[in-house]
Amino acid sequence: MKKEKFLQEVARLKGTKTNLKAHKVALSIVGDIDSEYDWLEESYSSASYGREFMEEWLDKIMDFNTELSIAVDNYVVNGSAYSFQEAANNMRVKIEDLDATAQELGISPDTLVSNYVQIKDILKNADTIDEEFRDAYKNVLNEANERFGLANFS
Repeated sequence: MKKEKFLQEVARLKGTKTNLKAHKVALSIVGDIDSEYDWLEESYSSASYGREFMEEWLDKIMDFNTELSIAVDNYVVNGSAYSFQEAANNMRVKIEDLDATAQELGISPDTLVSNYVQIKDILKNADTIDEEFRDAYKNVLNEANERFGLANFS
């Protein structure tokens, strides 16, 4: 019932107090309904879009998961970082042999190998660098697995 019609009905029934009291209660309900309509409509609109909104975010999560998996796979499996420890260990054996041979011959090893100083610097930091890389990789795996279920390539 619209307010105007309701007020007309109240005016027509003014004769008895009980009817008037019942209609005042009804008028209060009409006011409540009018004042809460905006909230109802806004929440309905949000809830109606909710499924689509959540599906859009699920798609973004899945896209990110795919992108992250490909990037980590390319870096770890297809890249050289994961084999650094092996490369450093192989080079360390060769440099130790070179150092021993050069000392026996009384020659400086850096005169025999052009990158000798850089190789020694790399080998000096190799264990730390490899440990930091593997820890960072594990951290990415742990975080991604908690959120997205990223595959572990190690």
